[in-house]
Amino acid sequence: MDIAKYGTSPNVDPLMGDLETYGLFKHVVELEAYGMTVVPPETLRSSPGFIDRLRGAIVHACEKRNDIVIGDPATAPASIVPKTRNGWDLLEEDEVFVEAAINPVVLTLVRWLCGQSAIFGGQTWIIKGAGGDPLGLHSDSHGIPPGAGQIAHMCNASWICTDYESADDGPTVFIPGSHKYGRATLPHEANLAATHFKTFPLIAKSGSLAIWNGATWHGSVPRTKSGLRVTLVQNYFRPYMRTMRNYSGNVSPQLLQKYPELERAIGKPLYPYDNPQAPDGTRVAPLMRAGTDPFA
Repeated sequence: MDIAKYGTSPNVDPLMGDLETYGLFKHVVELEAYGMTVVPPETLRSSPGFIDRLRGAIVHACEKRNDIVIGDPATAPASIVPKTRNGWDLLEEDEVFVEAAINPVVLTLVRWLCGQSAIFGGQTWIIKGAGGDPLGLHSDSHGIPPGAGQIAHMCNASWICTDYESADDGPTVFIPGSHKYGRATLPHEANLAATHFKTFPLIAKSGSLAIWNGATWHGSVPRTKSGLRVTLVQNYFRPYMRTMRNYSGNVSPQLLQKYPELERAIGKPLYPYDNPQAPDGTRVAPLMRAGTDPFA
């Protein structure tokens, strides 16, 4: 029996078709059960050479913005890491960042978590070298009060640009099922060395996608391997959440024309009103639908 063929759930039915097309049913089960999943490169249907172009674009943008030289991340020294700041708002730095944002497999999983009206919130890089301290356990759903854990309010969809093979790579670690707690970590729960919660590491090949419910508790362990770990972090939000930047109306028309899916991905948030005296009526309906169906 194929329930989606009955057309009774207009927001879920197309997602079911996409999950079938891209072979993602295992991944949505992991998202529901554990709060995160890793999609391998062969499932993501990226264009040839995509991850090499993405890693190169991250390095180039970081070098340009910070007036530094990184070169090959595999051989770059850890001492360069403190200089790798200014990572947000990459979308128009290189078209490969647009490809990363609107990959159809990525958007299918994003819309499973945050609904058809999910909007792109921002991108930044993580460039990590050997040494340093662990990153304590935390939630990415900032500002969501306890008791709001029935749905994902935002999600993190990160492109893995260098191999995460073992703990030596300094991977992100997760608390399975913590998205169901519906709150952020408390101070006594955040210390990875002291927490009584069991964790599992993010192990993935370069070119994979790690995606998790924004409420899933996670942190990271120090890297001990030489070279740099490179990741593109992408955030997507439900339309009532505040994004890192309001991309609606602020992305070049040429880019939107070339990538039609980008216009939908950046969305048209209802608030704040551009004109409080005459709100744009076309923006009301999607937000209203999201109030009746978590998949809307």
